[in-house]
Amino acid sequence: MSWLNLAEFTPELWLAKSRHVNCFVLLSVSGEFYMRKLAGVTMLLLASQAQAEWYETTGQAAIRNGDQAAARAQATEDAVKRALLFAGVSVRSVQQVTDGLLTQDSMQLKSHGEVQQVHLVSERASNGTFEVTIRADIVPGEAACPNVAYKKKLLIAPFKLKVPEQAVIGGLFELGKVSSELFNDKLTELSQSSWTQALPAPIDADKLSYNERQAISRQYGARYLLSATLNDVSLGETQGTNWQFWSDADRERFYHLQLSLFDLAEAKLLMQQKYQTSAIWRVRKTTALDPQYHRFWQTSYGQAAERVLDAAVLDVEEAIRCEPVVAELLQVRDNQVLLNLGSAHGVQVGDTFTLVHRRELNDNFGQTQALLAVTDMTVKVTQLSHEAAWAQSVDARLLANVQVGDLAQAAQKVVQDEWVEQESTGQE
Repeated sequence: MSWLNLAEFTPELWLAKSRHVNCFVLLSVSGEFYMRKLAGVTMLLLASQAQAEWYETTGQAAIRNGDQAAARAQATEDAVKRALLFAGVSVRSVQQVTDGLLTQDSMQLKSHGEVQQVHLVSERASNGTFEVTIRADIVPGEAACPNVAYKKKLLIAPFKLKVPEQAVIGGLFELGKVSSELFNDKLTELSQSSWTQALPAPIDADKLSYNERQAISRQYGARYLLSATLNDVSLGETQGTNWQFWSDADRERFYHLQLSLFDLAEAKLLMQQKYQTSAIWRVRKTTALDPQYHRFWQTSYGQAAERVLDAAVLDVEEAIRCEPVVAELLQVRDNQVLLNLGSAHGVQVGDTFTLVHRRELNDNFGQTQALLAVTDMTVKVTQLSHEAAWAQSVDARLLANVQVGDLAQAAQKVVQDEWVEQESTGQE
């Protein structure tokens, strides 16, 4: 078994140009960054006869406690992930964290494109941050899903503390709110398939009624909602023996996050994941360490929590990237309709959408259900705003029986004067 230590990455080094089925898994072990050689796994497959494309990306990492080597490794990993996401590679990170240290990082890369070469372009340390720029040679493959050309709007509710009393020691009452803000920032920076809006208050999506879901969706013009709970931020057992009367003994502190991604339109849970980590808490009981300030995130506990958020961001990106992009009709005027999708979603003038009738009925359990019927009517976008678009019937005919609340699903998208067909997402 062979290893390549990316801490020794130089501008002259090109990663394997093998024509064999050799694959590499990115691993982070005790602060070092490696590539482990495997066979028969679809991860960073380094062989293809097709025309490759170059992707140049920059990764960043904070330099903590003067450790530039660890920051360099993290920045390189960040740059590689970004290149893969830009190329449409599906990334899912499964992390197991013990005592605040990453003990296993099995980052699975299920690629519809093949990485042939990775070249380090530049690196530099400045103002406490290490920055690495790479250039990856990736062969584009068949699109992983039909909706990658459009971005979904994702609502992010503030994370809440399940047991607020656990936040008393350290004054961590804002930890849920600040964690959601940091998660939002990380996803916004990384995601190629969504754009976010923060909600003002926590929401239990699974407890919402049909009317409540519809109200939230229409108020914010979004179909997807992310909510999370910090199930445990308590202190564990004392670590070691303390002989200094003026300080408290070190204790373990937990950071247990449960995250849910919800489809408001279909009342469907797209993803539910638990993340658990812990780290040594070296702060006195009487000292407040507000998570709103950088000092908190420089502690071992803050770093462990941030690694959990990094893993969660990749999982959410993976879960939402292939979900459908469906517009709701806000107005109907003769042969025109107003869609609640706009330039922020990636819509362009000339894009076409197929109209879908939506009807509502109550089932035997008293629950409201939506019935969808795809029509043969197609509209083309003629005017755009940030979150809305006017579209007109392609044959100028009146849109019979179309009403506010009906839907429109992507049919064709304009990409550099070419048409890109979108798979149907409706139900007959």
